[in-house]
Amino acid sequence: MKNNEYEYLLNKVYYKGVLQNQGINSDMYQRMQNEYSNLDVQQPVRGQLDGEYAFRKSFLVVRNYVQQAIKDGMKNFQFTMQANDINKLTYMVDMLNRNFFDKQSLDQIIATANAVFNQYHLKN
Repeated sequence: MKNNEYEYLLNKVYYKGVLQNQGINSDMYQRMQNEYSNLDVQQPVRGQLDGEYAFRKSFLVVRNYVQQAIKDGMKNFQFTMQANDINKLTYMVDMLNRNFFDKQSLDQIIATANAVFNQYHLKN
């Protein structure tokens, strides 16, 4: 997934100025992507553990921001959304509460959340 989908989700829910002031941008996702790519490279056992830690650390940051963005989006726009879409978003928040480190699942959640929020043409 491209890091701009992550940034698109955050920009759909939050004001861009707020994100920039807090340093929240696609660089966080790109860092996680780089750490994930480094996991595939064959490294000595000790380096592998360091790489795994770096990936999990950056993954948690991205996962937490995605989860919070979905929660805030639901809170801000729940009166505009259909019940079916609120149920989808609630399910995604519940999935993000679980202790997982699967980048593909996170990418799918981001894409689905974008699709849900995008159909309402929200202007924030």
